[in-house]
Amino acid sequence: MARLTNTQLKVLSHAAEHGNGAAFVPERMGVAAARKISEALIEHKLMREILTKPGMPIWRKAEDGRSISLVILKAGRDLILEHSQTPNSDRRILRIKESEVEPNRDLAPTTSLAQPRAGSKLALVIAMLSNEAGSSLKALAEMAGWLPHTTRATLTGLRKRGFLIERVKHDELGTIYRIAGGSNTPVAA
Repeated sequence: MARLTNTQLKVLSHAAEHGNGAAFVPERMGVAAARKISEALIEHKLMREILTKPGMPIWRKAEDGRSISLVILKAGRDLILEHSQTPNSDRRILRIKESEVEPNRDLAPTTSLAQPRAGSKLALVIAMLSNEAGSSLKALAEMAGWLPHTTRATLTGLRKRGFLIERVKHDELGTIYRIAGGSNTPVAA
């Protein structure tokens, strides 16, 4: 049985969830890291590269400029996914023993309630929102050096992590955002 890193498992899992079986390059992953992951997954015969078809995510560009997609094979699906039929949803469960997974200590926990790395922009955003006075979208964007749409997306991401974010109208400052109760811990969903 192949020993896979958390990142390799994540790539396989996301590919298995898509109808076309194509993987996408995770955010903040460099070209060299993506190449290393794809080489390992291809070597273990869990995925293969194909020319990108319409609607498929691009994994990399070939030397001749053509787009290449990385798609999961049956062995990859068998390793990663086991379908369980529930009345409300089509839930897919990882079927990998802990001993088969090589720990990757560089990655943050994969739970949706994971706290951001101390000193990161996201941690600073949470600190600003945890203040009782809250913060405006403009102040958050200026602090982080983001555009307004990126800042709004970050607020959405925090909501998905379990933070309860209030939006309050202020006469002079406009809309103020803050974490409900001033707590910087996520609420249980």
